[in-house]
Amino acid sequence: MARRTLELSLVTDRGDPGPLTSQIAGQLRDALADGRLATGERLPSTRMLADLLGVSRTVVTGAYAQLFAEGWVEGRHGSGTYVADGALGQPGGSGSTERWHPGNPAPWQRTGHSPRPRPR
Repeated sequence: MARRTLELSLVTDRGDPGPLTSQIAGQLRDALADGRLATGERLPSTRMLADLLGVSRTVVTGAYAQLFAEGWVEGRHGSGTYVADGALGQPGGSGSTERWHPGNPAPWQRTGHSPRPRPR
């Protein structure tokens, strides 16, 4: 099975007044909404992405947690973080490519698909 290389242009701006976590989550959310990430596609590990962006792993973990809470991604125990079924901009998703923002329902609220609770 050939492995595809995930190419995302993510940047962090320490001069931006917004938190780094929000910057990363926003850029990933845009990539998901635009369809640059396909349903089921694996995201980089938190360690790898933190190293690439020069931020702490906590920052990346926070960004992934926000996307998980919004229904964009799902975690598979021991396997990684993946684009969730029904994420916007995806074939078989809600069919809309509008971007999520706090005033709109999360993608899973529009599709009737509820994200799985995180294991404790």
